[in-house]
Amino acid sequence: GIRGQVDYSFKPFSFGTLETGYQFRYLDHEGDFFYGRRNSFEDRFRQVDLFSSEIDLTRTIHSGYAQLSGSKNKWDYNAGVRLEVMDRELELQSKAFNATKETLKYSYEKLFPSATIQYNFNKKTNIKASYSKRVNRPNSFKLNPFREREHSETLEQGDKNLLPEFIDLVELGFTRKFPKGNSVSITGYFREVENIVNRVNQIFRPEDRNDRIDPINPEFDNVVLDRIYSNVGKGRSIGVELGTEIKPFPNWSNFIGANIYNFDIDGFYNGEVIDVNATQYTINANSTYKFNPTTSLQFTLNYLSKRKTAQGEDSEYYSPNLSLRKSFFDNSLVATLQWKNIDMGLLDTNEQRITTSREGEFFTTTNYVYEVDMVLLNLTYNFFQRKNKAKFIESEFGKQEF
Repeated sequence: GIRGQVDYSFKPFSFGTLETGYQFRYLDHEGDFFYGRRNSFEDRFRQVDLFSSEIDLTRTIHSGYAQLSGSKNKWDYNAGVRLEVMDRELELQSKAFNATKETLKYSYEKLFPSATIQYNFNKKTNIKASYSKRVNRPNSFKLNPFREREHSETLEQGDKNLLPEFIDLVELGFTRKFPKGNSVSITGYFREVENIVNRVNQIFRPEDRNDRIDPINPEFDNVVLDRIYSNVGKGRSIGVELGTEIKPFPNWSNFIGANIYNFDIDGFYNGEVIDVNATQYTINANSTYKFNPTTSLQFTLNYLSKRKTAQGEDSEYYSPNLSLRKSFFDNSLVATLQWKNIDMGLLDTNEQRITTSREGEFFTTTNYVYEVDMVLLNLTYNFFQRKNKAKFIESEFGKQEF
């Protein structure tokens, strides 16, 4: 991946500050996948042609933006627009004999506007409205249409024609600050996602006997599912986010945030109408107590309610954690003791059941149980205390693409 950008800020005008810039991004992924099968440990792996493949994804993005920000009296405002030109080329080839290479191209030229306006009643109270348009581009994993074995009951693959998600978001928020660091905020929002990507299943029915999961007992193939990431239509969410900071004492701070929203998918996939509507919510909380300037104790909790998907439901998921932090020698040595995924055999921490079904075809449910009650000790020593740390722009390559 290659990424470069240049930004320029003009001398402030009477009506605000104007900023502009250009960014270039290039991504190249080359994949060579061998899927083999053997009947015993003494045998050699034999290539399964249907699953073995070569894939090459290249993506080039040019984008330029302009943004104006300023303030007048009790108003703060900013507005901008980004023009993005993207070209994507996906080359695919099965390793089957005489297989031909397939080349798929996709491109777009789109404007992504954004605007925010805020009114300050006083230093402690404000109201803010905003709009933004964003894009979520699929990575090579979700574009790869060749199957790979997820587990004994499921094969997983992407969609070679997968389109980016285009997201429109409108927000209206109110914030009120109180003495001693206490505050409360409430934000209503509407989000619409075009080409929403969802996980869907269908029964795997190989045409060639050699491509079956179990050539000796072909009837077992009927219980194997294809898990596919595909565009299933348009998604909409309308909800409200609540947040509050509470400091009963100077050395004890707490934050509680909740997001309650109605989620709707309206679409179509593989001859099936997708019509999903559900009210869902998330809760995030943390509580930090400082015994002294070098010692603190923090508890965190992340909770997701049951969530509807295009073909089923994901169960609730939660994870409580506790950490004790102690620093020595003017913060040069830091010791952190963590108790992650607190469970003690009493809860269902770090556990989630995923269920999908299609009437008359299949029903599958899997409960994913991960490690709980993990105790970790981390020691960090800094030989030099740097005062000026270089700030780098966070790159999507590290988190999403590689």
